[in-house]
Amino acid sequence: MAIDVEHTHGDRYEVPRSRGIPPTVRLLVAIGLVIIFYMGAISAFYSKHFHIWPAGDTSKITLTGKF
Repeated sequence: MAIDVEHTHGDRYEVPRSRGIPPTVRLLVAIGLVIIFYMGAISAFYSKHFHIWPAGDTSKITLTGKF
């Protein structure tokens, strides 16, 4: 605890100190960042799949059949 020295009446009292960010919050933030980068990697990996390029070739796709 810190001592408050700016008090004008001469009374000193202890000011509570923060214990910082709780470990649970740090863990949740780390997991969230991992998920964000994982989703970005999945998006980048599949960006070429299931797309037809150039756009002029899209009219040549048959829309019947099974997937």
